[in-house]
Amino acid sequence: MITYRKAGPSDAEAVANLHAQSWRENYRDSFHDSFLDGDLPGERLGVWRERLDHPAGNQFVQLALADAELAGFVCAYGGYDARWGSFIDNLHVAAAFKGNGIGRGLMQEVSNWLASAYPKQGVHLLVLESNDPAMRFYERLGGHLAEMVGMETPYGAIVPSFRYVWTKPQLL
Repeated sequence: MITYRKAGPSDAEAVANLHAQSWRENYRDSFHDSFLDGDLPGERLGVWRERLDHPAGNQFVQLALADAELAGFVCAYGGYDARWGSFIDNLHVAAAFKGNGIGRGLMQEVSNWLASAYPKQGVHLLVLESNDPAMRFYERLGGHLAEMVGMETPYGAIVPSFRYVWTKPQLL
């Protein structure tokens, strides 16, 4: 059974490890190998410790747990951008749990939070051009491709990415 709960400081290591593993599995052709093959878990741990120890007031980080194991997580920022609205910064599901509705469940968690806290703002996220499965997933959730942008990855690579949008959080 999958349960959802808010992330806290004690979750930083598990979130960082899942984040690093997901990048290694999905972004080999987008990020520099030296970055992916280096201390990626340590680099991500620094990011997640900061985010979970000192969360921004508009930050939402929700975990999906299969018993005590981290199956996935989502991170969003409400009211992030004047034009595009709230921003879904990360959505990652462990490979062993893909295809079980966890990504959809995490998006529903974000939808509920944003609909309550930021109901009149749109929602957007960026997907690397190389991530076809993610693009298909967001399209099934009603996301609309708004534009192509260059996104800077760690170590300075610029990769083509697509901005997907929803006009209101209830549509996620």
